[in-house]
Amino acid sequence: MEHNIDQATKNYTIFCDLDGTLWEQGDPTEIAKPGYQPKIIHGTVDKIREWDSKGFKIILTTGRKESLRDVTIKQLSYAGIVYDQLVMGLGGGDRVLINNKRRNGDLSAIAICPDYNKGIGELSL
Repeated sequence: MEHNIDQATKNYTIFCDLDGTLWEQGDPTEIAKPGYQPKIIHGTVDKIREWDSKGFKIILTTGRKESLRDVTIKQLSYAGIVYDQLVMGLGGGDRVLINNKRRNGDLSAIAICPDYNKGIGELSL
């Protein structure tokens, strides 16, 4: 899956959801149980590491409650997923990114919505 992003601009900020995007959507009642580890979607760790090596800022987002921060951080660490920031408590509704255009009129933001539980491994930025 390739997207037409200005390749000259390497200062990307990636906002990426967790459940259903980086790892498979699990049973919400299981998430906080001791020892629970989500099933990582194939290609996730490699893609995140690729973006990190390119200097992209990686901001993970989730609808998980703030009270699950510690367990979520442990799950991310165990999975080997690196990131710059974790934003929690977004809820389950649609998310809208609003960002101004560049001075020259070019877009400065895009949205990519991979299929549910299919992951980011095939994305090309």
